[in-house]
Amino acid sequence: MNPSSIVITGLIASGKSTLAAILREEGFVVIDADKVNKKLIEKGGTNYLAIKNEADFKEAFDGDRLDKKKLGQIIFSDPKKMEKLNSITHKNIIREIEKEIESVDKKTVFIEIPLYFQMKEKFENDGVILVTCKKDVQIKRLMARDKISESFAKKKIESQDTLAYMVDNSDIIIDNSGDEEELRIKIKNMLDRGNY
Repeated sequence: MNPSSIVITGLIASGKSTLAAILREEGFVVIDADKVNKKLIEKGGTNYLAIKNEADFKEAFDGDRLDKKKLGQIIFSDPKKMEKLNSITHKNIIREIEKEIESVDKKTVFIEIPLYFQMKEKFENDGVILVTCKKDVQIKRLMARDKISESFAKKKIESQDTLAYMVDNSDIIIDNSGDEEELRIKIKNMLDRGNY
């Protein structure tokens, strides 16, 4: 059985994970691309080795330990290094996601993948849900979530794709500027309209 695969993506700190958690509560399978990557960057993992072999990222290692915070600072302050990291890691993430999709025994599987539009290589899917929110809400959420300054939060946000491009290339857009209750209503409406 090959399930329909629906991508969940969106701006940083827009509420993708909250949407994914609500879908799980509704009984849907949601594959989390960040968790897939976490597994791949564990010591000895495919992406851990790919990053370790690149001189550009040697400062992110403390001996054999990959310091993810340092890696984040390296790529968010240099777009070329971010591109390089994406080019060496994304294909492995996609391969792993495809394996997980094949093992799902349901009609529909959702894949939460924050950098979907930044990926040069993509996997086949049957639709894209884009989660958005107002800029000021996004900055506040990101500062609270990552315990970072406003200027670093803005830098992280600016490093992502433009919203207009994402909107044009998505099938469903959910504005998550409100609270969780509002989001639940929007998800219920989406599920009622869709064939999931």
